[in-house]
Amino acid sequence: MSADGARAGLSGEERFRLWVEAAEQVAAELRRTGAARDAAGADPVAEIELLRQVGLLTIFLPEAIGGGGASTREVLRIIRVLAKGDTSIAQIATYHLFGTALGRNGANQALFARRAEGFLRQGWFHGGVAQAAYEPLISATPQGTGFVLNGSKPFASGAAVADTLHVWVRFTPGTTIAGNDAGGHIGQFVVPNPAPGLSFGHDWDNMGQRLTVSGSASFDNVAVSLDDLVAHRREGAPQTPAETLHVPIIQLAFGELYLGTALGAFEEARDYIRTRSRPWLSSPAGKASEDTLVVERFGRLSVALASAVALSDAAGEAAQRAAERGSELTERERGEVAAIAYQSKVHSTEVALEVTSRLFELMGARATTRALSFDRYWRNVRTHSLHDPVHYKVLEVGDYALNGTVPPPTYYS
Repeated sequence: MSADGARAGLSGEERFRLWVEAAEQVAAELRRTGAARDAAGADPVAEIELLRQVGLLTIFLPEAIGGGGASTREVLRIIRVLAKGDTSIAQIATYHLFGTALGRNGANQALFARRAEGFLRQGWFHGGVAQAAYEPLISATPQGTGFVLNGSKPFASGAAVADTLHVWVRFTPGTTIAGNDAGGHIGQFVVPNPAPGLSFGHDWDNMGQRLTVSGSASFDNVAVSLDDLVAHRREGAPQTPAETLHVPIIQLAFGELYLGTALGAFEEARDYIRTRSRPWLSSPAGKASEDTLVVERFGRLSVALASAVALSDAAGEAAQRAAERGSELTERERGEVAAIAYQSKVHSTEVALEVTSRLFELMGARATTRALSFDRYWRNVRTHSLHDPVHYKVLEVGDYALNGTVPPPTYYS
């Protein structure tokens, strides 16, 4: 059954329940095949199709145009559920879901409408070539009535398997748009995949997040038009708090990746201990699940997870309230959302690394077999949590807690 209940006349609560059930269904299937898929490291085409079939790819599009009308808080929860089954798929689903909102409130409404039609009618999957914080960006040079894009980026998660790409660019000196100087401006284009001159290195070979297709992307005179331009602005130009709210929200989504992964590992370890682990020779317990040392340590991990869930839920609620404020959101309010989002991300990172590592001590030596690939939970969290150093997030949280200084808006905060 499709999870998109928007056209079925269901209430928001009923639709959310369907989405969660669909995500749980997908997560269960991903976990069942997780070890084999992680070993193969193939492009996640079948996994994306699974998300498409259950109707999860369009839940963040507005209900008025046929989407699910999901809230930010609801999307974050779906990401957590998906991560219980496979962190890689949850990561690229994160970029897709929030990416479907690209340009929703921008000037180029025709572009948003065109993309929405692709998502709703053709089942498009969204990917990105971002890293706007790191130079050099993809260059956009005027040519005829449009532009050509040139350059490469070393990481482009999900882009190689996406149908439509969000590409950050820097306009070359002398560029004018609508008669105004745009030289040196940072902009965002939408590029179809495939497109002439667009290629992918297929060079992602890291220890974790193996199914994110996070290799390089290259642009060799890829043609785009003004119709493909989402927005552009001068580097350092002021932005409203609402325009920068997406950064703490995506950081919250990363925390959900780690938390969901830890919850998935915890559930799989619980099943393993109950059915396959043996008590140690000197233990008086008849079963591993009755060994007081195992029970006590499992309980401590459950406490850590419960605290991470509670903080993540609170941060998600704060982000939702901020999103609902829209243009009325103040700088202070945005900063306070960022602070709790980063508290949550720090805590989820630390808890997930602890849980996915410590569970081996409770499962026993046989749990390290390659056939189970149980280490993929830890490898995935360890790999993605290096996306931006968590200790810098701790500094931002500490400055807020000690001095009342809210995190300043940047590409990562």
